[in-house]
Amino acid sequence: MWFRTLARFLKNAAKPVSVFIIPHNGMSSLRFNLPVVFLLVFGVSWTVITIWAGYVAGRHFDYYVTKADNKVLRAKMASISERVEEGMAYLEMTRRTDNQLRKVLGMEPGLMEKEEGVGGAQSSDLADFRRQLTARAVEIKETALNNSLQDMREESSKRLSSYTEITLYLTDRHNGARATPSIWPAAGRITSPYGYRIAPLRMASEYHTGIDIANESGTPIYATADGVVRHSGWAQGYGMCAVVDHGFGYSTLYGHMSEIVGKEGDTVKRGQIIGRMG
Repeated sequence: MWFRTLARFLKNAAKPVSVFIIPHNGMSSLRFNLPVVFLLVFGVSWTVITIWAGYVAGRHFDYYVTKADNKVLRAKMASISERVEEGMAYLEMTRRTDNQLRKVLGMEPGLMEKEEGVGGAQSSDLADFRRQLTARAVEIKETALNNSLQDMREESSKRLSSYTEITLYLTDRHNGARATPSIWPAAGRITSPYGYRIAPLRMASEYHTGIDIANESGTPIYATADGVVRHSGWAQGYGMCAVVDHGFGYSTLYGHMSEIVGKEGDTVKRGQIIGRMG
């Protein structure tokens, strides 16, 4: 059955078909007798050629679009590279400044300097990273970029920790300096210095743990350093007195006063009046 159908189709395909071309300018018409099989072959060929041409054109279009995208991507990567390089330069500058501060202050090297060579981004790493960004922008992996940025974050964190340590060190030094007695508590004449002396009542040698200053009654007495008043009142051997705790192991006692200005718990500053001579 199918053989007869195929034979009938081939027989009909061999028959000619008349194609007329009739111009509208008065010229004589043209007539072509073409077999049906020729028209079929021509139609199929034209369809195949059209599809193939569209495919090739699409490939070329995609190529130029990809090329343009890569150009834009390389430009963006170059910009990122410059920013990364600038950031690393600033980190290097902060590292040098950190070292200089520690040397001036007599501090030990920071943790990041002790670990130098163990990790962190180096100049060679930065150069390699920049080559990856500019020359191989299409092939670079997102993880490589994230790793480089993570290195910068870690370095920044180390720098911040180091500067925090320096700040605490300077604060401690400043507080220690403010807590160290460094001015005279009152104006007047020294009647008994610190150290060994002849006791005025027993007329025997003794170690004097303070300094006696004589002046008119009511002469102001000043705190010799910052601190907190821990005692304000009467004490055996010192009469009306005040004790100021300066911290850092320092405390001072001011005795034989006619008036106490500071109360227990008061915070006083160096040079602040805390009482008057008796």
